[in-house]
Amino acid sequence: MTADWVPDSLQTEIPQGKERNLRGLALLHDAQPATIAELENISTWYWCPEGVQIFDRSDHHTDVFFIAEGTVRVVDHAASGQEVAFSDLEAGTVLGELSAIDGEPRSATVFAAEDTLLAKVEAAAFLDFLARHPDVGLRLMHYFVSTIRGLNSRVVGLSSMSSVQRVYGELLQMSEPDPEGDGRWKINSMPQHKEIAVWAGTTPETVARAIGELLKAEVVKRRHKTLLILDRQRLHELATAS
Repeated sequence: MTADWVPDSLQTEIPQGKERNLRGLALLHDAQPATIAELENISTWYWCPEGVQIFDRSDHHTDVFFIAEGTVRVVDHAASGQEVAFSDLEAGTVLGELSAIDGEPRSATVFAAEDTLLAKVEAAAFLDFLARHPDVGLRLMHYFVSTIRGLNSRVVGLSSMSSVQRVYGELLQMSEPDPEGDGRWKINSMPQHKEIAVWAGTTPETVARAIGELLKAEVVKRRHKTLLILDRQRLHELATAS
């Protein structure tokens, strides 16, 4: 393990106007200002532009990162080599904590889904902080439980559904009620096929074919960059059919 390590891709020069504070960190919810300041004082701050890798699943470094601003994406690869997205972590979230606790390599690859401000704390300092603040450690345990439950649900979905069904499932997840659509749903700013493929654990070609079938069956309809879901019940049936 290497102490005080950071990828070359992360920048120590923080854009002007960005606040270096951890007040929004979920682990510090209801914490005293002195406790928050204590963690901030042992943090090193970095700016991570969109698309830049923060760490790779093969890394043996054990530093912990806190997302002060922005969003990161956690991905891995299936046996076929297909990239699969597990989750998007937003501001207020911790990442890299597993390696800090057990000293093992990273469990996934993480990169910035948008411009992101990070605070990094060395593993030993983080563990010492948790030992002195058991209430923060308890919140970390709750975070672990929530993460495990979410991953269990996602793994079951990836393993029990066909690639086309997974595409339909992702479309359902992305959709939201259309206030002008008489109960219909929609996906604003429809992502590219490559983006949906990462979440569905499939290929862009499969995504294009699946959406094409929905268009043909008039389950969905395109309106510029918006995908209108004309029959959400039918889409749900297609996604869950055995």
